[in-house]
Amino acid sequence: MEIRGIWITTTASQVFNSRQNIAEAMNFLADTGFNVVFPVVWNNGTTTYPSRVMRDNFGIEINPRFQGRDPLKELIEEAKRVNLAVIPWFEYGFASSYQKNGGTIIAKKPEWAARDYAGNLLNKNGFDWLNALDSEVQNFLLSLFIEVAKNYEIAGIQGDDRFPALPSEGGYDKKTVERYRQEFNRLPPENSKDPQWLQWRADILSNFLTRFYQEIININPELIISMSPSPFPWSYENYLQDSQTWVDLGLVDLVHPQLYRRELQSYKREIDKLITTQFTKQQLPQLIPGVLLKSSTYRIDTQHLFQALKYNRSVGIQGEIFFFYEGLREDNNALANVLKSSIYSQPAGKFDPKEIKKYSFSQRRINNNYAYINKSQSISLKAKFDWVESFSDGMAAVKMGYKHGYIDKKGKLVGRLQFDSAAPFSEGLALIKIKDKYGYIDKTAKQIPTLQFDDAKSFTEGMAAVKIANKWGYIDKKGTVVIAAKFDDAKSFTEGMAAVKIANKWGYIDKKGTVVIAAKFDDAKSFTEGIAAVKTANKWGYIDKTGKTIISSQFDDATDFSEGFALVKLGNKWGYIDKTGKLIIKPQFDEADIFSEGLAPAKMRGKWGYINQFGEFIIPPNLDFAKPFSEGMALVNVGGELKQDQEQGKASLIGGKWGYIRKP
Repeated sequence: MEIRGIWITTTASQVFNSRQNIAEAMNFLADTGFNVVFPVVWNNGTTTYPSRVMRDNFGIEINPRFQGRDPLKELIEEAKRVNLAVIPWFEYGFASSYQKNGGTIIAKKPEWAARDYAGNLLNKNGFDWLNALDSEVQNFLLSLFIEVAKNYEIAGIQGDDRFPALPSEGGYDKKTVERYRQEFNRLPPENSKDPQWLQWRADILSNFLTRFYQEIININPELIISMSPSPFPWSYENYLQDSQTWVDLGLVDLVHPQLYRRELQSYKREIDKLITTQFTKQQLPQLIPGVLLKSSTYRIDTQHLFQALKYNRSVGIQGEIFFFYEGLREDNNALANVLKSSIYSQPAGKFDPKEIKKYSFSQRRINNNYAYINKSQSISLKAKFDWVESFSDGMAAVKMGYKHGYIDKKGKLVGRLQFDSAAPFSEGLALIKIKDKYGYIDKTAKQIPTLQFDDAKSFTEGMAAVKIANKWGYIDKKGTVVIAAKFDDAKSFTEGMAAVKIANKWGYIDKKGTVVIAAKFDDAKSFTEGIAAVKTANKWGYIDKTGKTIISSQFDDATDFSEGFALVKLGNKWGYIDKTGKLIIKPQFDEADIFSEGLAPAKMRGKWGYINQFGEFIIPPNLDFAKPFSEGMALVNVGGELKQDQEQGKASLIGGKWGYIRKP
């Protein structure tokens, strides 16, 4: 399926003037090869549909030009007749008026006005702005979107370079200034592009978009969230639109950067920049660029149009949106004829929200609350993320979209969701990754030291294994190398020893870096309870701290000891042994985990339950996911479904009910 879209305006256009005009336009677009239209529904402080929100707040139900009609309803019905999807476009976003000193909205609600450093109503390029950082203003705009999403049969909704957005000269109203002062104990800088000031305000808009996304999919999880910002990073620096974060956090289903370049080579450079610096291969299906057909007296020439679309397809971009409809009709439909006879000569396929949503996180976010439970068995914290991990050192790793971060025990996000991977905190530090480099952060999210390692492990016993120039060594918590990087691979210290790889074999070193057990194993795991699992001739056994074999190599896989038991695999089934190597619980489980607090999760016939140390199911196998007990509680899932995860490239559990069970 290709996405072939067109914006339909009320400015310099006759389409909305009558139902007959709308029907003729839909016929024309379907015949030309389009499959989705983006009609404007919000501009100049009015709507192109009868709005109860506007009537109740400002006494203006609809743009007076359309009084007595519902152009949006008419367009949806005519589009449906010819199999065109409809995504209403909220053109003005947080702009209240154009060259009208704020218009009706600011006249009635002056406290909603955005302010520049001098305290004046924020105006940029003729547009007067509402304060997009204010929760009341955000709620008002959100209510307009919700109204359309609830009342009309549409495929999605769309914001653009004014939603969510605010010119970076804004944010100097009293409420925002006080909010900033309370957080940083100083006033906002006069320099509107101060890096911290920019990021802080942009994050407020991104946080609003997070809530916006959730509200829309709660109405209908198949609704497409479409945004058309200016190109990044210009949009971030000038309008606080951090579209990189929007994509990384999975807050948009389709992104249409307005690549309104009038020279072909400039357009190609912008496309190249997008696919090399902003969108990963996994995210590329979301990128459907905006192409300028017409603006004032300018109209793209036919060869430029053909070459731009051809270039889109050559780099894997499956579609575009054009600004705007009237450009297709000039000069006897010249541009439309080029499309119909070339790039759009083959059918696009029906616009299918389900197909687009395959690359989104919507399914994870429907009724997806995680609850942390304290020792009194009461819920102490609810977290709304795509994934959450257990608390460690008072912090928990969380994930939204493609990015990780951390929350404290009050549920407050510490720092930003910015890491490509995030390990649990250990000894006050957490291992994180950004792009292809690893480093560590403390509990304030400060990097200790800076990102510099090609690979790394978490801190244990005051040291961490790190990879430098293709060799592994160890650092202390100051980032100082304490054991030189000379090993082919390395694992974490436990019980004063660490497994290292030398010349394709594994052995063990002490904290001085001295080899204390010769490198002679094919693989090796950590010491726990004085014993470590090692692999020889494709089978696993166990050694003690002198390197003596105490359980012969006989298992197809093996784990560390916990509470006197180790999980081992024979054939395709898992069971448990004691420290003599005796099978205490025969291999019978499809999957299993370690013993903790006397119980272990085990999977049989596709379902998880919990067994005791005799192998008896104390909690029957009727769960879809189960983790070991900790502090008398265990995280479980019921009703989840294994689906292919587009990001991880493997099956993961989607949906269902997550919660904690008590130890029986």
